[in-house]
Amino acid sequence: MKTFIKILSASLTLAFVMSCQEEHELDAPLDKSEITFEVTQDLAADPGGNTVILKNTTPGTISIWDYGTGKSNRVQDTVRIAFKGEYKIKFSAVTDGGIVEMDPVTVTVTEDNLNYVNDPLWTALSGGVGNEKTWILDIDANYFAGPMFFYGTDNGWQGGCLKDGGDCWNWSPKYSENTWLMPDGDYGTMTFSLKGGPFVTSNHLMIPSRGTESGTYYLDKDAKTLTMTGATPLHDKGRDECVGAWGSIRLFALTENFMQIGVLRTSCDGPCYLVYNFVPKK
Repeated sequence: MKTFIKILSASLTLAFVMSCQEEHELDAPLDKSEITFEVTQDLAADPGGNTVILKNTTPGTISIWDYGTGKSNRVQDTVRIAFKGEYKIKFSAVTDGGIVEMDPVTVTVTEDNLNYVNDPLWTALSGGVGNEKTWILDIDANYFAGPMFFYGTDNGWQGGCLKDGGDCWNWSPKYSENTWLMPDGDYGTMTFSLKGGPFVTSNHLMIPSRGTESGTYYLDKDAKTLTMTGATPLHDKGRDECVGAWGSIRLFALTENFMQIGVLRTSCDGPCYLVYNFVPKK
């Protein structure tokens, strides 16, 4: 009797697994014709079309927006473009059967609206409209105790805890006593520009495989986040593979004289924010 029960149990388990596998195999990527999304320009807010509204109208999917100066995973988002020109909006939908990439939509912005970048944080980062500003890692501890600190996954602006009872802590090592953290040397420069557009260039002298990267950036002054597309912030080679999204940055501090930007470590020694400390190049 016990043998029969064991055989029956094993048979039911096998049938259940096969059923799940068969059901999973039935999932197939949606056709492009089944994906719907909207890209509209709010001409009432901006006659030049600077305000662009993105909307994913396909139920049960996850959004992947790439609008040139940044990225988003929101169902609906609003992008404000400061400079005139043509911009490609790319949309992909994550479905049960995989990712469906749609044809890009081009929007034309006919006027500048510099109010969207005329903010103290934008000025601190780039030097202001029509200017550019170059930053270097504070490897010499000119302002900070060292070039890199460590924070919990729920820490943010000015080191504050963004979630009650969250993963909030920090370790701010003195580099002269912890030189094992990252090699001493010239890590290169990182330049943020507002000359005709939000452009960024990173010259990775300590990571030859990256070399010089050029792209665009977007600073969300309210969320205190920074997005870099096509370029990554200066960092040490030893942690190059530890971060899944170098361009997705949380601001920890930003003034005319110093900057702290955090990237989420997703592998290596477990999740935390690697916070790199910068000062302006003189």
